[in-house]
Amino acid sequence: MNRILTDPALEAQPNFEFPAYAAWLNAIIAGGPTREEALAQMAEGWKLERQERITLWLQQSEEDLRIQQEQEEQERTAKEAEAAEEQREAEKKKPKINDFDAEAIVADVLIPRPSQYALQKIKSMEYVELWYFSPEGCREASESSRTTAEDSFGLAKVDGYVAFKPMASFKASQKALQDHDLSWRQFNMAKTSFLVHIDKNGWPDKHQQALALFFTLITNHEHRVRPRGEKTLLRYAGFVRREWHDHLSQNQGFNIGIFNSALYNTLSDDVWEAERDESIKLVYFYIQSHRFKTDQLHSSLLPCSHLCVPITTPASTSTLPPIMPSFGTLSLLAPLPPI
Repeated sequence: MNRILTDPALEAQPNFEFPAYAAWLNAIIAGGPTREEALAQMAEGWKLERQERITLWLQQSEEDLRIQQEQEEQERTAKEAEAAEEQREAEKKKPKINDFDAEAIVADVLIPRPSQYALQKIKSMEYVELWYFSPEGCREASESSRTTAEDSFGLAKVDGYVAFKPMASFKASQKALQDHDLSWRQFNMAKTSFLVHIDKNGWPDKHQQALALFFTLITNHEHRVRPRGEKTLLRYAGFVRREWHDHLSQNQGFNIGIFNSALYNTLSDDVWEAERDESIKLVYFYIQSHRFKTDQLHSSLLPCSHLCVPITTPASTSTLPPIMPSFGTLSLLAPLPPI
């Protein structure tokens, strides 16, 4: 059905006496009615037709209203869905804070917070020096965080993809020490903080237990009370933990909780030899320094020979200390043997 473009109720009855309706009027008169009766029939027919069109107009208007309402409802529903999606996205981006236990209180002991660099290493389950977990490392992290914005980001390659990471997680401290260069106090305090943080970051229980046993064997080793004992144990701890992480990255991990006495003895010999070599260097330096002073004394005495008694050489200087000058009436230091 064709659409009705205007409201038929607003139409005025046409004048059927116009020439435009003459053919219709004459056709009716030819059937017997008078002119007036024919005009009346024409007016009645128009009114009936107009009423039908009014009825169709009302139906059309109702259908148009229904369609419009449906469209408006669909648009409203779509807008509400879009607004809800935007709200969900906003909620995802909105900073969140977890709930808390209203009955719980803060712990009796607070673990110092290491740097973002160290925490990122822990989250990635990678090797990181224990110094970062020592009081000195945590203090340095606290001081540096005042000058480094923690919301600054840089590009990094993660699992083959380029991603943004906090700048603080890239920067290693220039003050960081290797594990074997730590003092025993630093090592003992740092390993406790280290174990706490790997637990917080969900390291596997097997790895945590092996590391806990590893540190326990180090700190309770019987050689601690021996000369060079703590120094050797620190070297063992530093080298073995680094080696453990290297082997894990190659899928060739070993049990770090088993103490290797043979390796420890080798490191102990290395420490002893290093100290011996250092002692020899110090003695050599002392002898060289003393020889230089003696040469200076010799040079200062020769020009004064006309004022001194003749110089004599003792029969033997073998009984004198090697670094002490030997004089007769007035004699100079005999040359020292080469070292």
